[in-house]
Amino acid sequence: MRKNPIALLMAAILSGSTSVASAATWQAGDWELGLGGNVNTFYTVTQCDSGKLGAGGGTMTGLACLDPDTGTLTDGDTHSVSNGLLPASLNFSAKTKQNGYDISGNVNVYYGTATQDTNKLPGDALDFSTVDARQVYLTFGNERMGTVKAGRDFGLFGFDPIINDMSLSGNGAMFTAAGPGHTTLGGLGYGYVYTDRLSQINWTSPKRNGFEATVGVFNPVDGQESNGVTTQSTRDGGQPGFHGKASYDFDRGNGVKGHVSVSGLSQKVKLANGNKPSITGAEIFGKVDVNKASFAASYYQGEGMDTLGIGGIIFPGFDSTTGEAEKSKGGMLQATYKLGKTKLGLNLAQSKQTHLTKVKNDKVTLGAYHNLTDNLSLIGEVSHQKSDLEGVGTDKSGSVAVGAMLSF
Repeated sequence: MRKNPIALLMAAILSGSTSVASAATWQAGDWELGLGGNVNTFYTVTQCDSGKLGAGGGTMTGLACLDPDTGTLTDGDTHSVSNGLLPASLNFSAKTKQNGYDISGNVNVYYGTATQDTNKLPGDALDFSTVDARQVYLTFGNERMGTVKAGRDFGLFGFDPIINDMSLSGNGAMFTAAGPGHTTLGGLGYGYVYTDRLSQINWTSPKRNGFEATVGVFNPVDGQESNGVTTQSTRDGGQPGFHGKASYDFDRGNGVKGHVSVSGLSQKVKLANGNKPSITGAEIFGKVDVNKASFAASYYQGEGMDTLGIGGIIFPGFDSTTGEAEKSKGGMLQATYKLGKTKLGLNLAQSKQTHLTKVKNDKVTLGAYHNLTDNLSLIGEVSHQKSDLEGVGTDKSGSVAVGAMLSF
């Protein structure tokens, strides 16, 4: 039986492969061209009880109940039909070998299924869904020199947790259920920071005895700073960001194999007061498969970021007056087990901000993922989230999602 293509796609990305798994490949002269992707849709009921939004919805949990059209919180159950954590995608690759070098180009475009307010007219009629070219990059290298990647792709810090989150093919925590975009949150902001899509140039070493390392530079990102009254964007510090990752893969036989990695990033920003502090982050990840069971865990610490994004998204990453950086930390624990064609899973995630804005986020997700065919999966998840914002209150929300994913 052929392996599930979505699993092959994730494995290709995880291993640093220079081309993604494709449903179709064909030769065009010396070039091998590939085409693949996925389509997924979920019906989700999100609990948004105003009596349980004690922090006023201004937290990670509150994001599930935010109506982006009105800027207010919904009250009561919200029903939506939209993508899950992974948007629909169309992935194109081209690769060949020239003068002893393996070279490739990859263009992966992601699509939303839910209508967005793009025409700025009242209502949603005649509006469109979103399109996002998340990955556009080239690679070149060989077994001796390793591989150079240049272009737009996911960052290194925070990548392994999201790519191994069981909700990658599901929903996890909901995001603006009253006006869904082309993705949910999964475990973003709860167990790990979003790796983000960065314009970058990296070098990955040849893989030796399971060990591999990647170092590179990325186009610096702007963050957020606040003086307690107003919030504004920081500016980059006039130099590139730096990130790196080291990993080890092992296979002990008898169904026991695993992956361990450490990653980090550092980037200067410039605040309104002229200070130039840094965004920094470090993370460790591990996963072990034991026959039909799989266990994963991660932990991170960061400065100059909230629990969701580099530089700060929901809460500012820096204090405009003092120049101090927010401090955040978090992690996830996950266990899954396969029963025939069905995988059952439990994911626990927690994150904290401990300096400028003190908040604690918790998420629990239970999921069932059934391979109806080699290419079609039926999925059901139940999630519960809670955010405690110190001095303000507690937001609580939850969701039930059922849907399907077709990978090709």
